[in-house]
Amino acid sequence: MTSLTHDSISLRGSGVVTIIQQKKSHRFTLDSLLLADFCRIKPRDKILEPGTGTGVISILLAKKFPGTAITSVETQPGAVKLARRNIADNGLDGRITLVGQEIKGLKKVLAQESFDVIVTNPPYTKAGSGRRCPSAARQTARHDASADIGAWLDLQCFLKTKGRYNIVFPAARTAEMVSLMRTRHLEPKRARFVHAYQDRPASLVLIEAVKAAGTGLEILPPLIVHVRGGAYSDEMKNIYGTPAEA
Repeated sequence: MTSLTHDSISLRGSGVVTIIQQKKSHRFTLDSLLLADFCRIKPRDKILEPGTGTGVISILLAKKFPGTAITSVETQPGAVKLARRNIADNGLDGRITLVGQEIKGLKKVLAQESFDVIVTNPPYTKAGSGRRCPSAARQTARHDASADIGAWLDLQCFLKTKGRYNIVFPAARTAEMVSLMRTRHLEPKRARFVHAYQDRPASLVLIEAVKAAGTGLEILPPLIVHVRGGAYSDEMKNIYGTPAEA
């Protein structure tokens, strides 16, 4: 029995991409799709995605914005191998550069202030808290033992002035995230809260911060994932690139 799955995912503007991933290791989730959809990208942007995993966000962005150049960073050897395969299988070898490196060592291989956009879905769980995952790869993807969230935000050194930093994070840690961003000259400019259902508290927040920008934060309308009964909301169907029912 194979330990890999071949999964298709669609995003409005990107079309359908195919992602090979481990059955029992860390797998991409809805968070990645929502973050890719949330990003505002300009035609010639240079994009950095630290913690790319198997490459799903970078691949979706490369398909949606064909004039961009993307550098994807991943430290886990198994994920690097799958990301390289996924990039090739989706015909993006010339568009996405894959770097196998821990984020704390990126200054050795990347030039500072050389990117227009950072997009990242970092580990959510603080080191030493939460349940430990049986899979080492899943543990690394979910827990910030190798680099806390401050280290991920320190990657703003690779952004040009007025560059945009896009991140998805637990809604319960929004105040912490905003505080950490501001100490690093990242000013939150757009935020959107994600709710599983309309009557549930937000579970995630999507934030775009701008380097060395003035104050002023736009709170976008909430994104509701499911309607009563569990079906996707019309907006989620639209994000997936499928028409909503009339």
